[in-house]
Amino acid sequence: HLCTTQNKENIEIKYKSNIINKEKYLKELKNKRNIDIQKGYTSIGIHRDDFEIYINDNPVSIYGSQGQKRTTIISLKLAEANVIYDEIGERPVILLDDFMSELDKKRIQGLFENIKENQVIITCTDSFKINNTKYKLYKITNATIECI
Repeated sequence: HLCTTQNKENIEIKYKSNIINKEKYLKELKNKRNIDIQKGYTSIGIHRDDFEIYINDNPVSIYGSQGQKRTTIISLKLAEANVIYDEIGERPVILLDDFMSELDKKRIQGLFENIKENQVIITCTDSFKINNTKYKLYKITNATIECI
């Protein structure tokens, strides 16, 4: 979880599954077989499971600001990067495409603190400064790349 909100926001993830138990799942699977054949995909199963994200017990999808929504997505991606690191012992390259458009300066700085161990490629339309970090900045204009 990103340390960008001075611990004022508690992020919680709730897993939502449409499978209650094996017996009900098999019964439902059989009941929907003809429909699934017509549609060309299976309409129930773990591939249809989802999760909801809450900040301070409120669903982000309903009550979250754009910055909070963006922060939760980035938090999930960073958690995923940590799982990859734990599994294979290498840090993945993180690509952040125009992620700063809805984040305030505190959230941006908190993000940079949490990605400093990774190789990161950031694309954006605005320039910014990253404190205490080595980085290269490139500007692309009319298909021409220049190092700034």
